[in-house]
Amino acid sequence: MSDEAGAPHLETRNLDPGLTGATGQTLTATGETFQPGLLNDLMARRAEPAADQIPLVPKAPEEPGEVLQGAHADYFVPVATLPARSKRSRTPAVFLEADDLGRWSLLVWIDLVRPDTAPAEARPMPLSDLTAILTTTDEQSTVTFASVTDLPAPDPHVVRRLALAAEVDPAVAADTLQNDMNAAIVVNGTLSYRVWDPETLTGEVLPDLAPEEEAQLEVDSTAMLLGPGGGGIAACLPTSDKPNRPIYYHWNFKSGADADQGLDPDNVWVDSPAGLWQMSPLPNQYFVLPSEYRLAFDLERGTPAMSVLLVRPDAAADAAAGPDQAWKVRVRFKLVPWLDPQSMERLRAAVADVEGIAYPQLVLGGYAGATFDESSWLKDLGGRTLSTEAGNTTIDARGFELVQDCSMEYYTLLARLLAPASGTATGIEGRVVLSLRRSPDDDTAKEQRDVPVKIRLDQPDDGFLTTEQITAPFPDAATWPAGWTPPFYAKVRSPSAVRADVSGVVAALLVNDPLTGVPVDRARAAATPASFSLGGPDAAPVQPPAEAAPAAAAGSPAFQPPPNPPVGNGEVLLRLTQTEAEPVDPRLVSSLALDYTGVTVKIDPAVMLERVHELGMSTGLVARVNVSSYQLKHPETLPPELADVFGIDVEMRRGSAEAVTVSLTRDAPEATSDIPFGFSDLVADLHPDQPKFEYRRRNVATKGTGPFSPWESVVGRNLLVTPVT
Repeated sequence: MSDEAGAPHLETRNLDPGLTGATGQTLTATGETFQPGLLNDLMARRAEPAADQIPLVPKAPEEPGEVLQGAHADYFVPVATLPARSKRSRTPAVFLEADDLGRWSLLVWIDLVRPDTAPAEARPMPLSDLTAILTTTDEQSTVTFASVTDLPAPDPHVVRRLALAAEVDPAVAADTLQNDMNAAIVVNGTLSYRVWDPETLTGEVLPDLAPEEEAQLEVDSTAMLLGPGGGGIAACLPTSDKPNRPIYYHWNFKSGADADQGLDPDNVWVDSPAGLWQMSPLPNQYFVLPSEYRLAFDLERGTPAMSVLLVRPDAAADAAAGPDQAWKVRVRFKLVPWLDPQSMERLRAAVADVEGIAYPQLVLGGYAGATFDESSWLKDLGGRTLSTEAGNTTIDARGFELVQDCSMEYYTLLARLLAPASGTATGIEGRVVLSLRRSPDDDTAKEQRDVPVKIRLDQPDDGFLTTEQITAPFPDAATWPAGWTPPFYAKVRSPSAVRADVSGVVAALLVNDPLTGVPVDRARAAATPASFSLGGPDAAPVQPPAEAAPAAAAGSPAFQPPPNPPVGNGEVLLRLTQTEAEPVDPRLVSSLALDYTGVTVKIDPAVMLERVHELGMSTGLVARVNVSSYQLKHPETLPPELADVFGIDVEMRRGSAEAVTVSLTRDAPEATSDIPFGFSDLVADLHPDQPKFEYRRRNVATKGTGPFSPWESVVGRNLLVTPVT
């Protein structure tokens, strides 16, 4: 089959459904053991003191930020502020997001902070009955936040962090936030306290109250607006102020507007000891650069994403040339970015430390441009990259196709680099050049960063492993021994029949905010087994050893950890146990983050290249073989023991292709057969007029059909066979 060689084939593309590109760690879905209400209750209990801790102050508080000298300590009224999304970010913590059902919500974080005038040892006055409203000029646009919950405070200056949520019409909400100069978030709370002034009207100072006398004092309360000055928090967030633009990123994208309008142009790439990173417009998401580009893995075909096709060259074929010389090989590679898990883990820790967040999500993006630059040796050996004029072609850094038209000699060289007859495959190398903005000034030249391209059949992208959390019921919490927490489980499998060895697992247990999905806490975890092998779908399941029983305290009954849940053929069960000195409550864990290090895909390059050739379309070339038998044509020459032989069956085959059968008889002692001529033959420098193939034969006689002879190899178009003796 032929293909025209004129169309450009080096192009940006979306990844095919059957191809996987590494995008960092796998995040599992929320497990059934997660109790979202427990997180809110726990945070609320931490924020609201018990009744016996109600402060004793000389008068009722009057405004946010006020500091009162109480009987036992100084107390202050927290002030409600709108924080940034992270330490370095200037984007307010306001999110306009849609769920999987298309429902839009306005999500806001509010920090209740310590006033600058409060002494370091001063305590916050307890707050309860917190409510929040987005007030607007048009009352019909007012938003009442139906949910006000607590999140962990990011630093000691923050007394409480509140998460506000309300379902909204996104068009109205976006218009209000961008254009209503009077928009404000009003946070209201109830302060609890007891009033007792030890100084009398005459100036006499009374002695301190006894604890029982203090407990008998009536608890008073005051409702108060907690914004600066006792008002609301300004919430007019126009896109003319660049840091506000990421708030509207999703709405711009979903509504058909230019998604670039949701980017803050002042966000630039940041250096760290672990590598470069940049804030994205989405909460808790950060852009990183790929470690390298690799061949994608085609799950449907079970091979690295390489294909070959024979095409006619642009110029007409030389009439004097042989039929095979009128073709060229078009080789197609599909390349995807690969993120090294260990490098990404170091970079994640660096970002978390700088940004003051629990677990940043790292994704590819944030570059100003991307081009593919051919390796110099590829330019000089007879190959032609389609649509490439000057050696640099704009690409989509998320994945692209590289297509080359090659002379037969050039493709033979590529094949030897991919699958040498001996030694280690060196593969084919190139580079992707990414342009990065390192300064907000548009006149500043963009920095160029090279990312290596490594095309090897035995080292494709390894992101095809799939992970699924297995929910195993927790034992009754009252029975947990001291220092023991229930493990989590995940099963790993490969949708391909290709075997893979995994040398390490990077795992974390995440506590996510149920409203925004942003991790607010995380715990490191160790995986058992720490390394494993994956086979095909029929491979026996792999289970970790049973968990050892923890030592029981004196006088306590022995505790038996729960058994491992079952997994099916082709699956590996991982048991994940916390390694933190202070483990998180497992009932708060909403998802698992897993990545696999040292993944080795068990592929023989030569076998895989042969498979690629077999899956390639027909070359359109055939080798016609003439088969004949002198003895059948002249039966009088047959020896007496073969006198009843009246025919010979001949089977011919090439490689692993199905054999072709030719039957000769005394009446038809000659026949011809066409054998397909494939890529492997061309790479082996064979020609249709001198094919190499194997054959075997058997006698057909009046007393029955005999056994086949052993396979024999022959080169040429004329095959002369004799009866089996």
